[in-house]
Amino acid sequence: MKSNNMQNIDLFKNIFEIENFKILDRINYQILSYKKNEYVAFRGDLIKGLYVNIEGNLVAEMSKEDGNIKKIEELKNGTIIASAFIFGKNNKFPVDLIAQTDVKILFVKKEELIKLLLSNPGILVNLLDDISNKAQFLSKNLWESVSNKTISEKLSKYILKNEREGIVVLDKTIKELAEYFNVSRPSLSRSMKIIVDQGVIERIEKGKYRIVDREKLKSFK
Repeated sequence: MKSNNMQNIDLFKNIFEIENFKILDRINYQILSYKKNEYVAFRGDLIKGLYVNIEGNLVAEMSKEDGNIKKIEELKNGTIIASAFIFGKNNKFPVDLIAQTDVKILFVKKEELIKLLLSNPGILVNLLDDISNKAQFLSKNLWESVSNKTISEKLSKYILKNEREGIVVLDKTIKELAEYFNVSRPSLSRSMKIIVDQGVIERIEKGKYRIVDREKLKSFK
């Protein structure tokens, strides 16, 4: 693995001694390759160490009881995979991982990872930050899904949070937003239609809206 590409990886960000000390030369590691649409891991597979996506895109999915597939997140180049499950009692993948493109993954066994973390405090901090960020993200999503807010209130707050100078570009499809809010797609579509029909926001183009009445948008219940 070329050291000049390592700063694109979350685990090695802000580590400036890479060229001189060749961090990965201190440990044993593997580069795992997967083809597009190939399963990288199944939910319940044992996590044996550190997995980092170093090339290509992955998608994390979970099968629901009704047979539908829920997309959890996309894991882009440089992302640490399932960092919160490397240590602790339940060392298993919580979701299925599928390659959206051809993918390469840096794999480091747990005992080698410990050596790496002890050799460089910066890498240790980066891993702890990644674990904490993902725990906070999951906590936020859990709160959103179990809170007593109406669909319209969830949607209005999401729009206000993501708007820039009165314009909001939805970074998720209606299906993805429905999964994010833990509501049905038709119900979310109806709430979006109500907000548009009442003149609170107006559609500029697909996925892009202008806020017309900010105060009314804030008042949705």
